[in-house]
Amino acid sequence: MSDPSRAVERFRRFAAENSFDVFEGALAIAELIDPDEDLASARSRIDQLAAQVQERIRSGEMPYEALRHVLFLEEGFSGDTTSYDDPANSSIAHVLRTRRGMPITLSVVTVETGRRAGLELAGVGLPGHFVVGGRDLPDGLYLDPFAGGKLCDASALTQRVSAILGTSVELPVEAFTPDSARAVLMRILLNLRRSYERRDRFEEALAALECAQALDADDVSLRRERGLLLLKDGRSEEALEELEAYVSSGSGEDAEAVAKLVTIVREGLVSSDARPTASGAAAKKIFTLEEARQVLPQVQEITSQAVLRYARLGAGEEAESERQGIVHDWVESVTSLGAEIKGLWLVDFDSGAGYYCWKYPESRLEYFHGYEEGFIGRLPLQ
Repeated sequence: MSDPSRAVERFRRFAAENSFDVFEGALAIAELIDPDEDLASARSRIDQLAAQVQERIRSGEMPYEALRHVLFLEEGFSGDTTSYDDPANSSIAHVLRTRRGMPITLSVVTVETGRRAGLELAGVGLPGHFVVGGRDLPDGLYLDPFAGGKLCDASALTQRVSAILGTSVELPVEAFTPDSARAVLMRILLNLRRSYERRDRFEEALAALECAQALDADDVSLRRERGLLLLKDGRSEEALEELEAYVSSGSGEDAEAVAKLVTIVREGLVSSDARPTASGAAAKKIFTLEEARQVLPQVQEITSQAVLRYARLGAGEEAESERQGIVHDWVESVTSLGAEIKGLWLVDFDSGAGYYCWKYPESRLEYFHGYEEGFIGRLPLQ
């Protein structure tokens, strides 16, 4: 594993600039993934693609059709459906080389190629998906680079998101508002963090979070995410500093659950033990909504029993010790099912596009949030 510190420092310098260039920011993230990445070739490649689009426009083709023809017919850009979660798919340079990627990096390629060819386009972040909008597309239509440049209206994209989440959802008009440059880069970084975390590559996952914090130092939820990641890596003292800072900020509906988790960690029983052990081998599972709902009754039963035992205990040192043991057992039992602990009695199921989220004593699994939104950004599932 290469040392990501230099790439992080380069990204910090980029983030300190007054204006963000999404493509250059994405190239800086590519260096985080591969410090030896040839960024000059990536810049040259995007120029070449834009020149091909301009040539077709000069021949009389509609600009958006010229863009679609070059990127998706001639060059064959499309979604990577076989290794979607590979960290390399968060590298814009890798996507330009292989013509495969995830929705957001393919969208960055599309928007930047269009911009250099004279089109006004923008990235649109939807729950679990990412597409391209803008004034130079037909009114009411969006371009889906992951689907090979297919043009879709809001209704079709709502169906697409519903399929990704595993249940029918209604997307408000605001969901189709173009994302800011900062939001696009933040989403790439948080996707990358999750890709590394699933592979137990904690140093690289933490580096991606450091870059995210450079983009928005005021986003305290990133301190919570950093603390939880440090906790999984067994670095409990560093984790406590981050989690306590998050709780002290007073923001976030999950602050109480995180505060309770901090108390347990402070007592020394939950640190690296919060990670699934060899006996709980179903770790880091990716769930469909149906699978998560099938597992939920077990999580509810385990949690209800733990809450009841926890509440029955009185005061005193002996009771406190027993309380810690109850939470320790709860953590191991829940994580052995493949779910993730995000606070005391707060459980997430990783869908590969975000989390299905459950908090005791909710009766059903009824909420979803993306990797970048956290608990406060939960959306109701239908």
